[in-house]
Amino acid sequence: MFTTALKTQENRQSEYFTAVAKGPMLDRVYSMRYKSYSAEQYIEENSSLQFIDEYDDKPNSTCFLAYHRNNAIGSMRICEFNPNDGHAVPIMEIFDEEIRTHIGYENTFIEVNKFVIAPFFQRKGGVEARMLLIGTMVEEAINRGASSILLAIRPAHVRFYKMLGCKQISESKSYPHLSFKTVLMACTDIEWSRNFIRSKINVVETHNDPVPNYGNY
Repeated sequence: MFTTALKTQENRQSEYFTAVAKGPMLDRVYSMRYKSYSAEQYIEENSSLQFIDEYDDKPNSTCFLAYHRNNAIGSMRICEFNPNDGHAVPIMEIFDEEIRTHIGYENTFIEVNKFVIAPFFQRKGGVEARMLLIGTMVEEAINRGASSILLAIRPAHVRFYKMLGCKQISESKSYPHLSFKTVLMACTDIEWSRNFIRSKINVVETHNDPVPNYGNY
C-alpha cells in the first residue's frame, strides 16, 4: 500500500518519508510525544515516559511517524469521524458546538492531533518535517473521502495554518490532557490546500507500510 508524502527537494527524496505506526512503532510515537510535550511543560511528567490517551486504541485513530533517513523525527495522529460508524474524535469534547455550526456531522471529517517534531530535530530540519506531515495529512484526508480537516492548534500558529487554507472557527479553549489553550481550525477546500502545498514542495510516493526500527530519535 502506498501513500503520497511530500519532500522539499528532489535530490533528498530518499531522506524524508512517512510510515503508518503499528505494533512496536507505536512505542516510539508515544515516547516522542512525551519528550516533545514534557520539554515544553505542556504535560505532567510520568514514570512511563510515554504520552498516551484514551483515543490511541480506538479503531478510527491512525498514528504516523516521519523519518529523516533512518531516524524518526516527527509524528501525528489522525482521528476519523464517519457518520456511518459514529466513533468520536477528541475535538468533539470541547468544540461540539463549533463543529455543528461550521462543519456538521453529516459527512466524514478528520481531526489531526498529537502533531510533534522530536526536540533534537527542531533546529535541524523542523520545517521540512512539518511540511512532510502536513502533506501526508492532506493526502490522507483525500484518500478517506473527508469533507474537511480539523485541527485544534495554539493561537500562535493560526497565521501559518491560514496560509495553508484553514480558517479559524472558534475562540480559545482548553484541549484534553494539555496545559495550553487551542483554537479550532478547519480546512474545507482540501484540494486547494493540496495544490498549494504541491506548488511549494515536490511530491513523491513512499511506502505506507511499517519500516524497520532503525536508529534513535
